[in-house]
Amino acid sequence: MSDFIVAPGEIIKEYFDARGLTQKDVAKRIDVSERHLSQLINGKSRLTEDMALKLEKLMPDVPASFWLNYEVKYQEYLAREREQTEFDNAELKDIARRFHFKEVFGRTKMPLVEQAIAMLKILHVSSFGQYRYAVPGNMEFMQDGGDDEAVIVWIKLCEEEAEEQNKDLSEVPFSKERLESSMDRLKMIALNPKVDDSIESARKLFNRCGVYLVVRPAISNSKVRGALATYMGHPAVYISKRYKTHDHVWFTIVHELAHLLLHYDSKQPIVSMEELASEAHRDEEANRFARSFFVDTDDYKAFTETNEFSRGRVYEFAKSQAVDPGIVVGFLQHDGFIEFNTLSDLKTSC
Repeated sequence: MSDFIVAPGEIIKEYFDARGLTQKDVAKRIDVSERHLSQLINGKSRLTEDMALKLEKLMPDVPASFWLNYEVKYQEYLAREREQTEFDNAELKDIARRFHFKEVFGRTKMPLVEQAIAMLKILHVSSFGQYRYAVPGNMEFMQDGGDDEAVIVWIKLCEEEAEEQNKDLSEVPFSKERLESSMDRLKMIALNPKVDDSIESARKLFNRCGVYLVVRPAISNSKVRGALATYMGHPAVYISKRYKTHDHVWFTIVHELAHLLLHYDSKQPIVSMEELASEAHRDEEANRFARSFFVDTDDYKAFTETNEFSRGRVYEFAKSQAVDPGIVVGFLQHDGFIEFNTLSDLKTSC
């Protein structure tokens, strides 16, 4: 870019020379001082609208808009040059680490400073000091989980993929009523042990209700399972596939769905961190909703009181609740009824 973008004054002088005009001649013809014209040609002053109109009269074949557009382009170039000199190497390395450039940009020959500028565009902020404002609302709720920077980068990357992953959403308005009436259908979809296929079916259901569903691997140190946010005026459910098993993915989907039905605020994102249980009141409500979505609370209590958790009994109970056996195993493991390595072969991996 630097090989081609030069100050407008240099181009103007070339036009004068091609016409055999001296700066002295031009100054007289357009009624400006020679000093003022010299400063313009030497790049010491900007090309103004008034000067562009004067030049148009001097050279009618070159419209004022040509000079003004070139001036804007040149000033943009200078601004980008200044932007690239704002970072020093030590600062860039720290920023690259905190905002996980290697994960986001992968193996690239892009200079670190260009990666920094690209990351600012992903975050939609003008400087890294403003990163907390990349998502609306108060960031304090993220403090008990992963690194704030990692969580925010993950949320913004989910936004980047929202349109690509939800091509069928179009202009469908959000309908809470339609979503609530689709819960039985959603539970049938969750029976599919093929995680990616079940997610795609869930996405189509969500889209018909005016909701985005985005799946994007978590960024290191984010410890994020999912989030409920707003994208382009629609509720958006973001899933990280953390732990990479059918039961965890589907519990997270329904957990975020619970937040949507119970707690949704378009101006306040809700981020679900690593643990299935949280001290946050809203998370506790969402967990209860998700558990009762999959298994009846009283039936589960009766089942666990038997203290018989053989493979056959798990299959039998799962069938009675119309859920994948891995869901039941996940609950039993989380609640301490069986060890985390017991019956794990019933949990389908992503």
